[in-house]
Amino acid sequence: MKLLTYSGIDTSTTPAATQLRLEDLLAPVFDVANSSSSLLASRHEVRLGTRHYDIPKFLLLGQRGGGKPIRVGLFAGLDAGSLQTVAALTRLLIQHELSPALARDYALFAYPAVNLRGFEEPALSLDEFEAYSAATPTTPDAQFFRAELEGWNFDGLISFRLDPKAQGFHATTRSEVLGQEVILPALHAIGNKLPVETIPVELLPARLTNYGPGKLTVPIGSRLHPFEFELFAPGLLSEEQQITGLFLVIQEILRNYRRVISHAQDI
Repeated sequence: MKLLTYSGIDTSTTPAATQLRLEDLLAPVFDVANSSSSLLASRHEVRLGTRHYDIPKFLLLGQRGGGKPIRVGLFAGLDAGSLQTVAALTRLLIQHELSPALARDYALFAYPAVNLRGFEEPALSLDEFEAYSAATPTTPDAQFFRAELEGWNFDGLISFRLDPKAQGFHATTRSEVLGQEVILPALHAIGNKLPVETIPVELLPARLTNYGPGKLTVPIGSRLHPFEFELFAPGLLSEEQQITGLFLVIQEILRNYRRVISHAQDI
């Protein structure tokens, strides 16, 4: 897959994530949800050890098109201290709530703070989070996410990630077709404004070969196997650029996937 560029994008920025706390990033979305009929907000209290936490969840119902809405799970706050990913997801929710046509045909289930203890000091890494979720699947947060993954039959799972060692944006997927038709054009769209890796899309092996019980994916044996994308922002960029790039690429991915599905139905 070769890198191309495209000039028709808006690179307006969001305030630096380090200037905010997790609750500061979530508060505007909860405020918008209070007066919205398309954005639903909830908090799910869990107890981890001796502390109580709230797992935030948002459901954005896009403008209705034809047929059944495409259910997509959006996950952020996985990597330790990754407030940039939280900021990108909250920005996406607010933008799509203000412009319902952007989310047409979608039901977006958003989980902006998956690794709750990744925002503490010392921060729990994603590897540690997945390891303890696999070793102790009865913990309340592991149970919550397993129930969400099993109960909603998502058509797709998209994770907002950070890659400290990367110099450009890049993504992973298990589908070569979706990598070429959905993710690659989305990365091309920011290529003349923000850096993109020389090999921008990595094709992962089949789920059975590297599935882990602590990972955010549907269990082996499930009837539905959703598409799975991970989008990585490079650690060498400013936080404003990381937030903007994640927001823009995910927005393009959603638009591209809707187009691919529409074309497939016409064949």
